[in-house]
Amino acid sequence: MKLSTFVNSTFKLGLFSLVGFGIPINTTSAHAIQLDLSNWQQFGDINTPALGQANLSNNALLDDDFPQPDATFNYSGNPAGLANPLPDLQDFLGLVPQALDIEGDALEGSAIKNTVTVAAGDVLRFDWNFRTNETSYADFAFFLVDSTLIKLADFTDTTQASSPFIRETGINSYAFSQPGTYTLAFGVVDIDDYVATSALEVRNATIERVPEPGTLLGSVAVFGLGMGMRRRFGKKLGTSK
Repeated sequence: MKLSTFVNSTFKLGLFSLVGFGIPINTTSAHAIQLDLSNWQQFGDINTPALGQANLSNNALLDDDFPQPDATFNYSGNPAGLANPLPDLQDFLGLVPQALDIEGDALEGSAIKNTVTVAAGDVLRFDWNFRTNETSYADFAFFLVDSTLIKLADFTDTTQASSPFIRETGINSYAFSQPGTYTLAFGVVDIDDYVATSALEVRNATIERVPEPGTLLGSVAVFGLGMGMRRRFGKKLGTSK
């Protein structure tokens, strides 16, 4: 038997053996790349303290949470920007003026955005926590994919106690795996009033890359070759049953 034929047959045998014994061949095992959100375009109150992290609030430095000082809830020292009467936030996001009017009028907020390419099989993952002092109006946090708005949470979802904020959702995770090039954004908005700060905290924002096909096939081929050669030469030595 030619060596090339032998390698091909043992590769197939090894692959079949892995599947037959229920050993998962993880073709999507990934190498996580943390996103540097400090390089993303920013609007309003944004802080990016480390790789894969961003903090955003709708605090406009106007004593929104009196008697607590603004510095307690504002992350950067920059005010949140207008969404109404001037649609500055919507313009930043490339949206029509009414796009953020969910369960009320969006008045102010902050956002961070960038263009990201997700290859086939790649997964964009991030953890998030929505925190708020709001008790009456539906302030909310969102994830934007081009012009598709995905609401992550509003004040009604904040069931856990928090400090210095009143309540929070707690840590949640989100995964996005549609291949393509997208403008992605995270944001938080104030609904129907300018008081009571709400915030979105993003953590562990990563793109998990699928390994190159050659790496995966090479690993399985070596395994299959090794198993095949063990069987073949084991018989000659009388050690195989």
